[in-house]
Amino acid sequence: MKRAALVSLLASWLMLMVVQAPGALAHTELVLSEPPAGAVLGADPTEVLLTFSEELIRESVGISVEDGTGFVVTVAAPEVDGADVSFPWPPALTGPDFTVNYRVVSQDGHPVSGSLSFTGATPAAAAPSAVSSLTASSSAPAASGAPAPNGTSTPESDSQPSAIVLIGVWVALAAVAIAILLISRRGRRGRAGSA
Repeated sequence: MKRAALVSLLASWLMLMVVQAPGALAHTELVLSEPPAGAVLGADPTEVLLTFSEELIRESVGISVEDGTGFVVTVAAPEVDGADVSFPWPPALTGPDFTVNYRVVSQDGHPVSGSLSFTGATPAAAAPSAVSSLTASSSAPAASGAPAPNGTSTPESDSQPSAIVLIGVWVALAAVAIAILLISRRGRRGRAGSA
């Protein structure tokens, strides 16, 4: 009777782990952007909006924008409202190709980096101007995560710890399945021996 209860308990735990494992490993991702990744615009945007799948930790948000010449502007204080990040377009960039790099941390504490690219206006001949709310830096490192060939957002491999966790979960599930099998075999042998 005790063995049957133990086997039932282990089987229930195994099913719970299988159901909950994918949700536990899910992290925030970029679900919407304005302008959209890969867009071809007639003019540079006045503002950029990024919407993520989960609320973000305000202090963790880092944004930089790179133009086609490699000039990088780090956004000093992006506006963070729950899962939305917005910032005014830095006029110091010359275009026409732009990459917005982001690094955020959601409420689960997991950092996610990525980028999205789009095409703006044809470059102007004017020299770059300073912007009070932005810090321009030609040597500032852009957030990792290169844009994919189709211009879509490409998250960085911050998910590597998740892969390790997933492997650990599956190893634990396999161990539980083996334990259940061994317990049930011993139970059958014990009944057969006493018959």
